[in-house]
This record gives sequence, C-alpha cells and structure tokens, in this order.
Amino acid sequence: MSNHPFSLSVIAAAVLYVCHSTNAVAETVTESIDNINNQLDLQQSSVSLFHYRQNDIALGLTGATILPQAPHQDVTIIHAGATDGVAILQDGVFFSPAPYSGTQLVLQPNLKQQQKVSFTGMTSVTESSQAAFGKLDYQSVQISPNKYATDINLEGSDNSAINGGVIVSGTTKQNGMLLALDYQSASDDVGYRVPRDADSTQKDILFKIAAESLPGARNQQTTEFSYQYSSQDVDRGSLGLTSVDFALNPAQLYSAASTDSIEGERQRYVLAHKVILSSTSTMATDFYYQSYSQQSQDMRFVDGIQIDGALLSGIAMFEVAPTADGMNLGSLTQNNDFSGFGIQTKGVSMYGQHQVTYTARYHTDKAEMRLGQREWLWGNDLLLTPTTDDEYALTYTDDASVYSSAVDTKLNYGQWSINLGLGYEHVSVSRELDDADASINAVDFSDDGWSPSIEVAYQSGAWSAALQAKQAWTAASAGNVEQTAQKALQYQLALGYQQDTFSIAISGYMHDYDNQHLNCMQGMVCDYEQISLQENISDVSVVGADFSLAYGLTFDHFSIPFKAKYQFTQAETDNADCNDLMGCFAADSQLPWVPEQQLTLSSGVIYGDVSIMAQALYQSELGYQGAFTNDRAIDSQWKVDIAAAYHFSEQHELYVRVENVLDEDLVANSTIMGYQGQSEMTTYFGYQGHF
Repeated sequence: MSNHPFSLSVIAAAVLYVCHSTNAVAETVTESIDNINNQLDLQQSSVSLFHYRQNDIALGLTGATILPQAPHQDVTIIHAGATDGVAILQDGVFFSPAPYSGTQLVLQPNLKQQQKVSFTGMTSVTESSQAAFGKLDYQSVQISPNKYATDINLEGSDNSAINGGVIVSGTTKQNGMLLALDYQSASDDVGYRVPRDADSTQKDILFKIAAESLPGARNQQTTEFSYQYSSQDVDRGSLGLTSVDFALNPAQLYSAASTDSIEGERQRYVLAHKVILSSTSTMATDFYYQSYSQQSQDMRFVDGIQIDGALLSGIAMFEVAPTADGMNLGSLTQNNDFSGFGIQTKGVSMYGQHQVTYTARYHTDKAEMRLGQREWLWGNDLLLTPTTDDEYALTYTDDASVYSSAVDTKLNYGQWSINLGLGYEHVSVSRELDDADASINAVDFSDDGWSPSIEVAYQSGAWSAALQAKQAWTAASAGNVEQTAQKALQYQLALGYQQDTFSIAISGYMHDYDNQHLNCMQGMVCDYEQISLQENISDVSVVGADFSLAYGLTFDHFSIPFKAKYQFTQAETDNADCNDLMGCFAADSQLPWVPEQQLTLSSGVIYGDVSIMAQALYQSELGYQGAFTNDRAIDSQWKVDIAAAYHFSEQHELYVRVENVLDEDLVANSTIMGYQGQSEMTTYFGYQGHF
C-alpha cells in the first residue's frame, strides 16, 4: 500500500465545459460524463412503467452497486468496496443518517416521490467527506409550473399488496405549492409449521412551498421550504432454513422468526434559498433538520447463544417435533433515535471563462442507541411467549460535529480544461455510555483531513475524456477503537461519447486504501456489541471498470429504448486479518460484500399507446459471512421484472407489472442463521392518471 504524498503521475486528455452564467452551475467533465451515463429519469416512458416505491434495479441502472435486501427493507449501496463515506442525498442534502452517528442506520426515499436519481463515484471535493467515496443523489418531484397538476397512482397485487399515491402541485404568480401522499401495504404468507402473515405498511408525505423574489428585492432569488414524513411498520421474520428445508421452499421462514419486526418514523425539514448576486455569481444556502426513530426485534439466540448452523438445525428439529420443555429463544432488540442539523452554502463565480466554487458546511448529529435482548419461550404448541421485558444491555449516545470547507477551480482553455480542488474537514466525535458495565469504551476525539483533487480534460465534438485523481478522507466513527480515518488515493480515466439519442461511456479506476471502515451491515448477523463497533481493514486495493450504453431506436410506428450498465470490481485485502464483524480472511481475497460483476439492463418496445418493457439485474457471487464463519455465500443470480402499459387516453394509463419473473423464490441474502428470501414472483395491476 502506498503512503507517498498525493500526486498525479500521468497526464491524459479530457473535456471543456464552459459556463457563461452561473444560473446553471458548470460541471467537471467527470461529472458531466456521470450525469449522461449514471442518471435515471424516473418519469421517462421506458422507466415510468415500473411504478416502484423502492427498487434495486433502478439504482443499479445508475451505476450504484446494490447489496441484496429482504422485502420492505431499504436498499444498501456501496462503491469500490466502501460502505462508509457513500452518501445518500436528496436535492443535495443528507437523506440517510450521516456521517458519523448511527452508522448502521440506512434510509432510502420513496421513489414514487422522486423524478431523477444519479450516482457518482469520483465525487467533487466540494461534497466533503459525506460523499468522499460515492454519492447517490435523488431529485425530488418539482412543483409544476402550471396553475394545477395532479398525478394519481393506484395498484394492487396477487399477494394482497395495496399501493396508492397522489401528487398535487401548481404555481400562481411567484408562489408554488406541492403535496405528495403515498401509502403502501403488503401481506405475505410465511411460517413453516404455523401459518402466519408477514405484514408491512408504509406512509410517505412530501410537502413543498416556494416563492420567487419579494417586491423590491435587489437580486433575483428563490426560496423553497420542504417537509417530509415517513413511517414504516414491518413484521417479517429473517431467520432462514437449513439446507434441506431451503431446497424444498426457500421463501418460507421458521415460526420462531415471525416475531421479527421493525418500526420507524422519520421527519425531515429543509429550507433552501438561492440568490443571483450578479450575472456571473450565485449563492445557494440550505438549512436542514432531520429526525428518525427506530424500534426493531430480531430472533437471534438459543439459550443466550447466537444462532449458527447447528442451532438452526435444532430449531428445525423442534418445529417438526416439539418437546414438552419447549425451547428458550432470544431476540435482539433495538430502540434508536437519531437527529441531525446542518447549514451548507455554495457560492459560484465566473471570472471570464473560468469558474470558482466555494463551499462551507456545518453539520451536527446525535444518535441515542439502546441495544439488548428479550427472552422467549417457544412452547410445544409452537406459540412464542415472552418471558422478560426488553433488557437494554447496552445504551450509549454518539455525538458528532463537522465543519468543512472547499474551493474548486475550473480553468478552461479552448478544448482543454483543468480542474483543481482542495477541501478541508474537521470532525469532533464523542460517545457517552449510560451503563457502567458496558464492554465498549467512551470516547472523545477529533480529527481533520485534507482532500486535494485534480482533473485534466479534453473535448472534441461528441467525444470527451477526463483523467482525475483525488485523495479521499472520512473520519472514524465513535465505535472505531483505533480512531483511524478511512483514506484512499483514487484515480479514474473516463471516456464518453454522446450523439443524439446514443451515448456510451467507459471508465477505469483504482482506489488505494490505507484503511477501510467496516460496520455491521445487511447480511451480517451482529450482536448488540458488534453493532456498536467500526472495524478497520488495512491496505485494500480496488481496481474496477464501468461500461454503460444507452440509445433509442425510433421507427415509423414504434421505438426501442435500451440502456445497459456493466460493472467489474476487484476489491481485495492485501493482508490476512481477523475482526469481530467479518471473522478471518486470507490475503488477496475479495471483500465478501463486493460482487465482482454487476450487470443492469433495460429495454423494450413502445408502439403507439402500448408499451412493453423489461429490466434486469445480475450479480456475481457474494461471499457474505458472519463472525468466524466462511461457509455461506449468495450464488450469482438474476432478477428480472417486466411491465406493460396501455394509454387509453392522454390522461389515463393501465399497466401490469410482474416482479421476479425467473423464480418464484429468489434468495437475496445469506447469513450465519441461514437464508433470507426476497418476495416471490408477484404480479401488480395498476392505474396511472395525469390531470
């Protein structure tokens, strides 16, 4: 692993991007290539057939690497092997809890209330460490410029799902308003010997109000206030099956897991203000506050011992032939509260054909975590009876305060451009323990880091190329015993071509980590102490390549849209190591949560008022493993969804969507407890109206 100072050893060609007015902020060439090839318009005809509320295929089409998830759980994303420092934003503001408190909490917005989503791997230094290793950015639905506009969606499925949503917005004079409501409900038959239902409901509200310049204002300006509310209630077991039972029916779950549940409630406020100071200068400022509460329960213990393959077999035997004494089980319980506040500002100024961007951000967040165990008696009638109340064995509070600033300069010389950036961030982290006998340590430390970057670019007609190098940095969380920041040198060469409806992009990158953070994530069965940890993996090398292709063929009576995204990622540890989350792994081994290959496809036919589309996601094998086990993996798999729609008028549309058409049961995750399946093949019938 190299420890040499930041340097750019190779100068290669790239692109010019001249912005004559900061009313539209100029992009680096790398960002412009990413926006062409890694951005998904959720309202375009080839995508709008899939009226997903949450969907991994949509995110895969943007270039994000998707970790498999169980039904009704938020999608976890990674990039170049990194899970820490990969931001989830909406309208440029934090959406998922970040950056240092509550690191295991993951949230994704309701796609029905978004209009675009894009992913960027080599992020600008102006994003600071919140997105130093990747950025998934949603653009929420915008207020209609018309006086009145309404979108309605209703759908049901063969597994008793009922989804419905409405978006109402309009603009009068200088003022606009939007209200979006969405409701989701689903019920699946689960249980092995005892039939039970796995129920889930989710409610989402998005409200916006915007105003143009006030009378007499010296400068043109816009102000928008937005409020979001989301609540989720999911009852579904995640305890898997033995290999024999799995072969019979991988979708079924043991009765012992049917008490698994998660409840969450989230609120988010954002006040965004933009002022045009002059024809060559703008200033944008965002104030934001968010809160999230979560209560969950997962069956994970037998007689106080964490379930492994042997104990899972014992559960299977008991369920087939219950004994009079019953079985003592235990669930991992969580009761977490998160809140965060921040202010961020960005100023953009043009000096001739050159552009300078200044950013500053202050952010503070707090997570109050209560983790513990609850005891249950599983009787010979296969009924579960709690024998204790929730016992929070570990209670702690994490606090973080972050200040960051950056300057980014784009120097344009004809067809050539040079982009120079420098960012700085200071982080203060603390952890207070509420239990004197807790096995983790209270901490109070601070750290700071610099993030320089350089890009050299060239553009000629439809062709563009960019070489970028950057030093990325993300501070340790409170659970990091060594208090070691995640650092990496990042190099990327990107080539792009865009002509009319045809675009193609190829990028190759190398990320050289001095230290990589690892937290408890989807696919790892962690106890309450492991959840509070952040492990370090020294010396990780990532080499990867992305290829994307998009085009639209148009004939006299029909059109064929097509988009493909292929990703190859080789993420290897340079040294053998053991830690409490991953167990032990050998040198030069692939990180178990990184698929070496991921392919996403979208295509179909649009013929007049009829559309038929298909989307597919392929991932190569994932080597998920729990603590000190190496015998579980997720085989390579395809997930394919198809949809067809008929526009029987300009305002009205009927559609049918079939998810997971290849398998009635799709295994999404594998843990030391067994297997966890996504929803089986499901058919939806829906209506979409535009007024």
